[in-house]
Amino acid sequence: MNFAKTSIAVSVIMTLGYLVSFLKEAIIANYFGVSVEVDAFTIAIQIPVTLFALVSVAVRSVVIPLYSDLLYKEGAAAGAHFLDNVISIVGLIAIAMIVVCEIFAGGIIYLFAPGFDAPTHQLATMLLRLTLPTMLFTVVGQIFIALLNVHKKFIWPAFSVYILSGTVIVFTMLLQHYMGIAAACLGQVVGSFLYMLFMFVVGRHIYHFRFRYEPADAQVKRSLKMSVPVIWSISVAEVNTIVNRAVASFLFAGSIAALGYASKINTVFMSLFVSAISTIVYPLYAESSAKDDMKGLNTRVNSTLSAYALLLLPLMCFLFCFRTEIVEVAFARGRFDESAVQLTQVLFGCYTVGLLFSAFRVTITKVFYSLKDTKTPAKNATIGVLLNIVLNLTLPWFLGVKGLAIATSLSAMYISMSLLYLLIKRNEMMHLSVFYRNLKGIVLASIILVVCIYVFFYCCGELTSLLKLIIGTLVSICIYAGAVFVLRVPIGQTLMKMLLKRG
Repeated sequence: MNFAKTSIAVSVIMTLGYLVSFLKEAIIANYFGVSVEVDAFTIAIQIPVTLFALVSVAVRSVVIPLYSDLLYKEGAAAGAHFLDNVISIVGLIAIAMIVVCEIFAGGIIYLFAPGFDAPTHQLATMLLRLTLPTMLFTVVGQIFIALLNVHKKFIWPAFSVYILSGTVIVFTMLLQHYMGIAAACLGQVVGSFLYMLFMFVVGRHIYHFRFRYEPADAQVKRSLKMSVPVIWSISVAEVNTIVNRAVASFLFAGSIAALGYASKINTVFMSLFVSAISTIVYPLYAESSAKDDMKGLNTRVNSTLSAYALLLLPLMCFLFCFRTEIVEVAFARGRFDESAVQLTQVLFGCYTVGLLFSAFRVTITKVFYSLKDTKTPAKNATIGVLLNIVLNLTLPWFLGVKGLAIATSLSAMYISMSLLYLLIKRNEMMHLSVFYRNLKGIVLASIILVVCIYVFFYCCGELTSLLKLIIGTLVSICIYAGAVFVLRVPIGQTLMKMLLKRG
């Protein structure tokens, strides 16, 4: 498998998919702007994501290394038996969570957004009850994606994001006049079901599900033992999201919506390569670990970190410099006025600062998971989130809503650097000499890029935002690529050779 070509193929598919997701946000912004309706919608769809993340992300993180072990050491039948059990048990847990949350929906909304007034709280409660079934559909779909990734099937799973976003877009455009913001929530439910069905169809040649409820199975017990720290890590991380949105609910109407729009832009650009690379390298990490190949694991980690730096450091510089133009092109229409643009571009700029560190955090966490060490990321995440909560509760007093975005970036910096230090300290075979050699040239090339961008702004001040963005993107790519070539950055040369290699 050609890592570079596969990464680029998945990146293109996922990027276009996230652009469709971005289009979904733009359509919602066009119809509802920065309003209490969007605040309620954002909270309603975020809660199932938060609650299902406690199960699905933990399960996917554990399934990949454990299924890899069974597949490489005991064969496909043992792996299928394990998956049958996991899907059955996790599905039952998800159904139980849905029932409980339907009953206590009002209290859950109060927990996530205590600053909502009565009408907004009532709307958010109704929307939450509508979207809760997405937990079951998403968690099962995530397990099938993990299965396909272990078998090095990355292309078809990457198309899944089109289904969810596309369904929300269709339902919003066709039904918003009759149902209001609830149309988007209904699209979320239907899209999640279609997403799960799509994963079933894609994975049918590799695995056929059979209901199997054996909670006492040794592999299930092992999964549970490994899952507890992962669930804890996700839980404390989601506490930050809860605190973040809770504080925002006390600021001013539209604060949550503005944070959501800024975060969405950041997520789209991060997904350009981070999601694709992390999706591909995690099964490779697990394979190296299952084969006790620490030298190979170290090589893969250095390559991943170097690729992230090569792609994301200049991207951070570009996004920060062009943040206003990006927000204007993305959202400045309908009820999204100039004041909304100014607020969102400030928040977006604060989020971009943590982009590279967020990518490092994802990668290093998965390295620990592949080594079947889920406790270290859990402890580290706990400290990082406590720091984040303190910043969330203090920075807004001085900086307003942008203090919440800055807190997110600062905590990402701490968590990633701390995990990196612990990985090197605890594993003799792990070192980052290759990464450091690449980083020197990447930093210098990025500095050159920033200087040239400011010259561009000085020369092209009268252009429209769209033209600035288009021309600026082309100019920035040429300048940065040229700088990397002239400075002979090793990872840049390696990736170019991989791309030019046939097969």
